[in-house]
Amino acid sequence: MELRQLKYFTRIVEIGSVTRASQSLHVAQPALSLQINRLEEELGKKLLMRSVRGVTPTEAGLAVYKQAQLILKQVEATQLIAHQADVGPAGRVAIGLPWTVSSVLGLKLLQQVRTQLPSVRLEVLEGPSSVLASMLAQGKLDMAVLFDASVDAGLRMKPLISEALMLVGAHGKLDGRTATTLADVAALPLLLLSRPNGIREAIEREWAARGLKPQVVAEINAPSLLIEAVRAGLGFAVLPSCAMEGNLRRGEIDAIELEQGTLTRTVYLSTSRLFELTLATEHVHGVVEQLMQQAVEDGSWKGQWLEAPVDGVAD
Repeated sequence: MELRQLKYFTRIVEIGSVTRASQSLHVAQPALSLQINRLEEELGKKLLMRSVRGVTPTEAGLAVYKQAQLILKQVEATQLIAHQADVGPAGRVAIGLPWTVSSVLGLKLLQQVRTQLPSVRLEVLEGPSSVLASMLAQGKLDMAVLFDASVDAGLRMKPLISEALMLVGAHGKLDGRTATTLADVAALPLLLLSRPNGIREAIEREWAARGLKPQVVAEINAPSLLIEAVRAGLGFAVLPSCAMEGNLRRGEIDAIELEQGTLTRTVYLSTSRLFELTLATEHVHGVVEQLMQQAVEDGSWKGQWLEAPVDGVAD
């Protein structure tokens, strides 16, 4: 068995096509197929099922794919360890940020990593928490900020912030109120985030438990458009404060507490239990945790810090 065979095999599984995998790897398709055939012969198992719709792994193939990911990551980590002996933490670190978190954390994270960890190449991916959790479990991310503690047993979930959900309206549309109830919110014209979305699912569970039927006028999957629609007075939304910190600071929208601040979500900084953290990932993890704590302390992220104070990140 050769490392290149595992590399070829994982790429085929991820792309779902031998032809497109050969193009991505810059390897002729006959040569690629030959290596996969040799791998199947050595293991004594059929790893791929081919059809007119593409290529999918067999049950054995899926098991080999997961193990191959571990092996290839370990090889990459070994190369990084040798490099870090001379230059310190180095290499690629991929982090997933939900859009509500990216708006308050993303730019500062890029700045801090560039300053403190110049040999680290940060890759930031934005998406729904559920999608990021799946990517983290598959080894496509090194860490992610998530909201659901039960998403995957293979993840380490470190709770850091508890934040309240708030009703958001255009400036002046909330009539000077400081708080409201879910029953009152259900009667308003609502702009809700499209599924899958943890915030929407949480408030809809509460409405269903209380027998309430919300007045949904639009479902929006584009975060910036959602905020713009609220600013334009087209309806109201339910969001955490970190999603709209800049808009609130500029007085473009207003926000009030829901259920006296008892309707909350927990923010977790998460890594995979299956993949060892590189030195670079450990350092970026520390930077993220420190920035989240600072955001709570300076009020840009309105929430309760759940961890002990974070010490400074090592250079």
